[in-house]
Amino acid sequence: MVTVVDYLAEQLVEANVTTVYGLPGGENVEIMEAIRKQGIEFVLVKNESSACFMAATHARLTGTLGVALTTLGPGATNAYVGLAHAFLDRAPVLLITAQTDPYLIGTHTHQVIDLQASFSPITKFTAELDVETAQSTIQHAIHMTTSGRLGPVHLGINNRVALQQLSSVSQIENMLDSPDPDLTEIVKDIQTLISGKEKPVFVVGLGLEKDKPYSQTQELAEALDAPVIDTPKSKGAFPARHPLYAGTIGLTRTDPVYDVLDEADCIIAVGFDVVELVKPWDQKQPLIWIANWANQDPRIPCDVEYVGNIVTLLDELIKYLASSSNSGWGEKQVAQFRNQQNAVSSPAPKPNTLLPQTVLEVIRDNTPDDITITTDVGSHKIFTALNWQALEPNRYFVSNGLSAMGFGLTSAITASKITGKPTICITGDAGLAMVVGELALLADYQLPVIVVVMNDSALDLIRSAQKRRNRPVFGTEFSNPNYKLLAGAYRLDYAHVETREHCEQAIQSALESKSPTLVEVMIDPIGYPTTVKSTGD
Repeated sequence: MVTVVDYLAEQLVEANVTTVYGLPGGENVEIMEAIRKQGIEFVLVKNESSACFMAATHARLTGTLGVALTTLGPGATNAYVGLAHAFLDRAPVLLITAQTDPYLIGTHTHQVIDLQASFSPITKFTAELDVETAQSTIQHAIHMTTSGRLGPVHLGINNRVALQQLSSVSQIENMLDSPDPDLTEIVKDIQTLISGKEKPVFVVGLGLEKDKPYSQTQELAEALDAPVIDTPKSKGAFPARHPLYAGTIGLTRTDPVYDVLDEADCIIAVGFDVVELVKPWDQKQPLIWIANWANQDPRIPCDVEYVGNIVTLLDELIKYLASSSNSGWGEKQVAQFRNQQNAVSSPAPKPNTLLPQTVLEVIRDNTPDDITITTDVGSHKIFTALNWQALEPNRYFVSNGLSAMGFGLTSAITASKITGKPTICITGDAGLAMVVGELALLADYQLPVIVVVMNDSALDLIRSAQKRRNRPVFGTEFSNPNYKLLAGAYRLDYAHVETREHCEQAIQSALESKSPTLVEVMIDPIGYPTTVKSTGD
């Protein structure tokens, strides 16, 4: 005989779960004991959304299920932002919450929230566990995280149900996704479409991660001499120093690389998801859709559509297209585009401040190719996502589908804990303030995380929007704490940066010491592409 909660913990182990991130309440006592007995690590956070952010990064780095845990009521609702991130950023996360005992519903309203109604819009599946259906519900929930488009699920459980015994535990038949379609006609259709085109372009997105067709994408792009454009969450899947790498879209309506995309006469979309785009997709060129989930929500027009294992199709296409003659436009177009971008001069910063361009250059020049970078949300996110040279897959992390502040630090903590290597978090001062309590984890686990705080004492992205509309600056500027004292309170090393030399010294010292470090950089936001350069802009 096995209890509901023990069965749940066993299924987590079966799914290769090694860590649960969360903030428990008294109603979680039994599930906490069950995961402890299974040898699953528990990472205690200070905010429930942090747990979901961390579970999402854990899933991305390990290729397994990410798990977060909260109590009921305020704990569950506090997790909403993090769970919404997992939904719009396509992360396979299981959120386990406590739940009010159903026997009390109707006579008891303290902390009672209808969690199924609350979480239904931002999950692929949500259910409250009961003893009669617990086994099938748990297995279905875990399967749903990776079935089709990746995404989160939610399970609620109360202490009374947790200790009820399952009458029997049987082996449930494996739940399989639909088989891949026959490739013969699809390959033929793609060949036909591409054969008449001289300017093909690849657009790769976050959907690459399920199948990881990195080498196949590069080989096919080289065969077609096609520029490759990525989205923020797929940065590094195609190395930024490759002569066919054009740039990133998904940050503004006028991302520079749209110039290359608009020149194309055919678009090959691999793992593409328009959830990452700020600008609605309105390209008119013929499009080939290649993904392991359906073209929907919203559906974008395409001429050839393949839903199945990406590697399988690209391997087949390489056989037929590897010897294709190309027009020679790809490398030439990318080189011309890069020269145009490099010709744009940067403004001069105010005294005792740095441009974000300088900070990014220093970090790239002083870190290995496989350094992991996370960013929070704000002007610095847009700038970094557009300009960071990502050279390896899964080494750049950002909340982009939801674009949630508070993600950067929590993601960096998880990335460093998993990889055991130095990780750099680029965060705004406002984003750090939202999750400042999580700094304690850096010292608790002695993680070599370098937290680079871009200090401009403002919500610069919103302040710029006010200026752009000729509105007065109102409610978007604030005072920051003494970061040196803050770092000391959390047992972190600290550096104050006002020059390029200071920045280089701070990054080099932190990498050498491998100690958790807070680097306060005094930023002039004039260098951000989104910052208004004058009141007339």
